[in-house]
Amino acid sequence: MGRYISEQTREYLRLLAKVSSLGISIVLATVMGFGLGYWVDTLWEGWTKPYGMIVGLLIGIAAGYNNIYVIMKRSKDL
Repeated sequence: MGRYISEQTREYLRLLAKVSSLGISIVLATVMGFGLGYWVDTLWEGWTKPYGMIVGLLIGIAAGYNNIYVIMKRSKDL
């Protein structure tokens, strides 16, 4: 099957894979940060109720954008 795909189509598919990894990266980092903040809130029995989730969410967002920065720095096409 690989020999029937033109070189231009192959390059488009590579670019599509890189762009889709950007979206997945930011969503997963944000969800993981929020989950960690929620876990901290439940670990300390609500003593840090809103702040653990907020801090975790902000850390997750920052990690997601850091992942995007690293991927963009490595890539020449984007």
